Amino acid sequence: MSSNRIVYQNWIADLGRDPGQRPDPDPFVAKDPIEIERREKICRAVAEALERLTDDEREFVERYYFMGRSYREISELSGRTPHRLEALHQRALKKLQKELTPLVKELYSLTPATNYDCPICASPDRNEIDRLIESRDPTSTWRPVMRQIREKYNIGIVTPQTLIGHEKYH
Repeated sequence: MSSNRIVYQNWIADLGRDPGQRPDPDPFVAKDPIEIERREKICRAVAEALERLTDDEREFVERYYFMGRSYREISELSGRTPHRLEALHQRALKKLQKELTPLVKELYSLTPATNYDCPICASPDRNEIDRLIESRDPTSTWRPVMRQIREKYNIGIVTPQTLIGHEKYH
């Protein structure tokens, strides 16, 4: 782990091995009760985050991280192509990162790196745009929101998928 970044996959693999069981203290970590409590808190958070994944995402994470299965093995067991598994893996990691971000802020005083690939995240008006997206009527199309973002904030959103992805993952 670097000084300004948390690698969420490490938490999944190292601390969340079996989310149903209490973690054994690492022999290389001091027997400090505060450290043990922190590890248990992380394990609980990882287990809760895993519960919020879809069944397919959770099954993949368990097979890949906890059982050590390869993409090929999981592909054979699930009947999915490796490319579909890759997309499932990325989607699961994004959800886990979103779920675990508050804990990272609390324990390490770190904020996740901003995703500047997203034009909304890169905008200085992000909070206003987020409020605009949240206020959208779910029964209507994205067209009026896209128009307002283009006219008011000068951000050319071409497809609604950009807004949907931003709303879902950022």
